[in-house]
Amino acid sequence: MTDSPFWLDYEDCRNTLLKRLEEPPPTRIQLLTGPRQVGKTTLLLELAKNLGAAALYVAVDDPHAGLPGFWERIWSEAEARASKRSAVILIDEIQHIADWATRIKGQFDRIKRKKITLHIIATG
Repeated sequence: MTDSPFWLDYEDCRNTLLKRLEEPPPTRIQLLTGPRQVGKTTLLLELAKNLGAAALYVAVDDPHAGLPGFWERIWSEAEARASKRSAVILIDEIQHIADWATRIKGQFDRIKRKKITLHIIATG
């Protein structure tokens, strides 16, 4: 771990996320930031693999993300997974969505009100 409590190396970040995923959702929005090539996408893909069907990985820099209804479809799929068990939505490169902060906060507030068992982790 580095000197700052806000900067974690890959292993510390993974361990912190795994610990937070043990909390009953929804708890908080986890936002991973950092320069290119530090392992943000790698970490999300590792989590998705380890969590299996409980995880929904979405790459917002994919060309399909620009299609109409994309945002609504990913949240619908995430909620469907959360209806079966506690689930996690892993949103990679969220900065590619216009007004991403407002949108993700709105979704978080909605799932919290509805008591949907869904964790949110995003990179950008």
